[in-house]
Amino acid sequence: TGSYIIQGRSLEAVTAAVVAVDGEITHELGIINAVAATLTVPQRDELLVDPAILNVTKDSAFEVAGKPGGGTSDPSTDYPNLTSATALHGEGITGAGVTVAVLDSGSLSHASLNKDANGVWRFLSQYDAITNEVVAQVDMAYVGTKRGGTGITSDDDNGHGSHVQSVIVSSATGSNGFYNGIAPNAYLVSVKAFDVSGQGTYADVIRGIDWVVNNRDYLGVDVLNLSLSAAPQSHYWDDPLNRAVMRAWDSGLVVVASAGNTGPDAMSIGVPGNVPYVITVGAMSDNYTPGANNDDMLASFSAAGPTVEGFVKPEVVAPGGHIVGLMRADTTIATEHPEFHDGGAYFTMSGTSQAASVVSGVAALVLEAEPYL
Repeated sequence: TGSYIIQGRSLEAVTAAVVAVDGEITHELGIINAVAATLTVPQRDELLVDPAILNVTKDSAFEVAGKPGGGTSDPSTDYPNLTSATALHGEGITGAGVTVAVLDSGSLSHASLNKDANGVWRFLSQYDAITNEVVAQVDMAYVGTKRGGTGITSDDDNGHGSHVQSVIVSSATGSNGFYNGIAPNAYLVSVKAFDVSGQGTYADVIRGIDWVVNNRDYLGVDVLNLSLSAAPQSHYWDDPLNRAVMRAWDSGLVVVASAGNTGPDAMSIGVPGNVPYVITVGAMSDNYTPGANNDDMLASFSAAGPTVEGFVKPEVVAPGGHIVGLMRADTTIATEHPEFHDGGAYFTMSGTSQAASVVSGVAALVLEAEPYL
């Protein structure tokens, strides 16, 4: 037996076809008219010749696109300054009113993530796509007030998701007096689709995207951050996860995806960064000299285009080397690489995950300043 994603002309038709061959349905993936199911080889072969079925794909593995490295520092961050986000903060542009959904390994319940720079609760919802349950959700009637607190739990046992969220929205300030996050007043939604080891499946990631799209209007989601990557196995339009990403883009979301850490060779862009509709982000390094830009360089791990279909990727590069962000000391990443943890609350990572997070924060700033875009 194996896990497969079965796509068809309608969710109802796919469900009926899988039930008819006695397959075990594990996920409903309405965003792409599909289900994930456990099938035997004969069951799979029956579905392949069913006229109601368009595609049967092995449920492949995914992983987050960040890695430990770069050396620790005090809990000050350079990337808001490198991107000139700090200058915008000084003008009052902080991502206020914009909601960023982060699909990753979960979240850390921390004051700088839960509350914005004004002490207002901004963590709106926490959804676990692995167990298919809403872990916590704020009463939306209290959004924008100091009464909106909710029981956010620290469900990130890997550490990657917390780090990514910190880069985007942290309202903490470092010793330099500047905000640690790119968009410290943006609203935050957390979607957990990766386990303690930073591994996930197509089915769980698609279910997470499906949930974001279905709850987009209620939660006011504007930006979807996908700091994850897998090797392409087909043309981008045939990949079931890419289909979900394109549906998210079509719903009006700004989708920001990692290029992947499989560079520097050409044609190394991963899924879903190979989707032409989304903003794909590569990583650059300031070479440990944030005050000088004459020695900045493309990170050696950053994946490069073009894609198989001939699209130029990534569209943009952003700081992705030795990025400081929040992470519990008892998470998998921190315990496996204690040399990059400061012993308190901060960890240093590198990757196109971190670069994509920077761009998601910048997108929040742009949308606050120009909400019609």
